Amino acid sequence: MKPLKLALWKSSVLVALMLFLLLLISGCAVRSQDNQAGIKAEELKYATGFKIEHLPKGCKKLTDGEGRTLILVPRGQRSPAGYEDAPKIETPVKKVVIFSTTQAALLRPLGVLDSIAGTTIEKDRWYIDLVKEEMEKGSIAYLGKGRTPDYEKLQALNPDVVFMWTKSDPQMEAVFQKLNELGIPVAVDNEYLEEHPLGRVEWVKFLAAFYDRDKDAEVLFNQLDEKVKEVVNKVAGAKVNPKVLWGGIHGGKYKGKVYVPNGDSYVAKMIAMGGGDYIFKELKGASSSPIGIEEFYARGKDADVFISSTRPIDGATSLEKLCAREEILSGIKPVKEGRIWCFQDWYWDVMDKTDEQIEDLAAIFHPELYPGYELKHFLRLPEK
Repeated sequence: MKPLKLALWKSSVLVALMLFLLLLISGCAVRSQDNQAGIKAEELKYATGFKIEHLPKGCKKLTDGEGRTLILVPRGQRSPAGYEDAPKIETPVKKVVIFSTTQAALLRPLGVLDSIAGTTIEKDRWYIDLVKEEMEKGSIAYLGKGRTPDYEKLQALNPDVVFMWTKSDPQMEAVFQKLNELGIPVAVDNEYLEEHPLGRVEWVKFLAAFYDRDKDAEVLFNQLDEKVKEVVNKVAGAKVNPKVLWGGIHGGKYKGKVYVPNGDSYVAKMIAMGGGDYIFKELKGASSSPIGIEEFYARGKDADVFISSTRPIDGATSLEKLCAREEILSGIKPVKEGRIWCFQDWYWDVMDKTDEQIEDLAAIFHPELYPGYELKHFLRLPEK
């Protein structure tokens, strides 16, 4: 073959090869896009600890609080192609086990409390009537404390899924691992780690996915979100925001220490939403910090409002009893003026009513904007 013809032939082959590779890559890209075409990620407004992706044929891909992939599949249906090895849970679930009262609080507005077959919360700690009544009847089994559950009892219930929390607690991580070893379906609900109060509530969407109540959860959450915005807009017109002191004063081994929410916490955000000026807002982090009672006194002695994160059941029934734990507090302004509130006993059982809790705070901080308002989840402490 002559050199010119050989060169032309090589050039033609090279061009043909390049065209083939381009078509192959293009085809792969199209197939990749086709594979993704049926997947729709659910948009979350505030929550960051989970994800929901809707797959074809009513299936869902969930990323739970441990970052695991769970595949929710309508009953009697196979897992979608490519997800055969992921943990599969058939929906709607009919029998569940819960590890916290907040989970029940988010199941309540979905109308699925009757699916609870077992819990690690003692009967006397419940303030959701239906759950307490069913425990008294024996319809909901007590499975022992969350960090040391009765695995045999739990296994015997044969739940469709166990909703539990983990993170920052080695004992709970050990329980999580044990349930996995036993082959018991687990979904990790770490709503308590969310830094926004509405992010915590938005986990209702995560729980609703197991019941195929996705649309109900969306409507419920949007309604609550709108109610909170109404409160925020109402207090925005206030001339002055009161200085708010917030902390938990306890006895026993915690005596002399007060746990205060950090400035990036959901509590600090609730205070701001209610129109308060939080005294410890400069503290970094989203959890809480222990500080000495002397510092708490020095920083809070001129506060306008004091919210004690204790409950009547914990002995916080009067100013006298609260100050008996730490006598130094009798000298702070909110005590002298009787402007101290504590949580009602059911405070932790009403996450589905976070909008009411924020409105309560707004009414406490700005009574002039809420004449005749009756608090729902906070209690103003009497003198004695």
